[in-house]
Amino acid sequence: MTHPHQHPNRLLALDGLRAVSILLVVISHAWLGHIVPGGLGVTIFFFISGFIITRLMIVEWDATTQINIRQFYLRRFFRLMPALIIYVVLSLLAMLAMGEAIKLIELLSVFFYYANYYAIYFGFGDDTLPAPLSITWSLAIEEHFYLVFPFLFAALAGKITWFLRLIAGLIVAVFLWRLYLLTQFGLEQLAHDRIYKGTDTRLDSILYGTGFSILLARYSWANKFFSDRRVVVSGALLMSLSLLVRNEIFRESLRYSIQGIALACLFCHLVFIDNPVQRLLSSGPMIYIGKISYSLYLYHYLIFTLITAWMPDSALWIRIATLLIASWICADLSYRYVEQYFARIGRRFLH
Repeated sequence: MTHPHQHPNRLLALDGLRAVSILLVVISHAWLGHIVPGGLGVTIFFFISGFIITRLMIVEWDATTQINIRQFYLRRFFRLMPALIIYVVLSLLAMLAMGEAIKLIELLSVFFYYANYYAIYFGFGDDTLPAPLSITWSLAIEEHFYLVFPFLFAALAGKITWFLRLIAGLIVAVFLWRLYLLTQFGLEQLAHDRIYKGTDTRLDSILYGTGFSILLARYSWANKFFSDRRVVVSGALLMSLSLLVRNEIFRESLRYSIQGIALACLFCHLVFIDNPVQRLLSSGPMIYIGKISYSLYLYHYLIFTLITAWMPDSALWIRIATLLIASWICADLSYRYVEQYFARIGRRFLH
């Protein structure tokens, strides 16, 4: 099933799928959100995060029958925090240059990972410009997951059936919670951000990746089932349905559930099975974009803010070109000189 040229310790097509997710987000923010589903990019990224973290923990558990939680958090720190700190510093300088007020509570929300709920209930900035720090809302959701999941995995890794039941139960609970919020408050009172950015309403996107990773690793039938062409076609149809149905109640509730199931149905075909799509995702350019995706996710929004402030009347193609080129330059520099540098320090520190 694995591509013959794939590195044995890295799923190259997974970098390509990560590239797809970040490109959806960036292009959507490039004033094309009415035709490009940027929200789907975030959902894909959540699914991938759940899958990768679980896959790595399964490998560690199988080798040692334990999870080194201290090392887990140190790896996350060296992986995420240095690039985030540099991004925040540059964002603060940009805000000063634009004459925007800097609020301590907004800064704290980034580093203490409550930016998603701060964005929901208070909002970043003053609504006149996009706020560069607001893009960290999705990082908060992932961090909330990381705060709990290692302990959960360590407790239940030896009880797979119960583990999967818990994950399935949580997925259903999150879906029902979204329905409850819609029923209780209605679309008129319930802000879109409450469901889109809430950990309690979006956690299932990560859990789908988590459960899927466990299924593939622990049940031989799962690989065969999810590689079946009928399952792949079903996944493609479900994903299309999630994008084509425009009913707002559907979009705020069932859409995320359908996308999670669709991604599971498509995943093996996209990442493991040798085919034209998998080879495209495993290509050099897609792997490269996937590797810089974290920095690209951050910096594209800072550039978007600056363009909105300083080039509001420029032609659309000029704004798009500026956003793409400047975001790529910033992300590449961040990846090479911040992410990789601190990754090397982290490896030395952990061994």
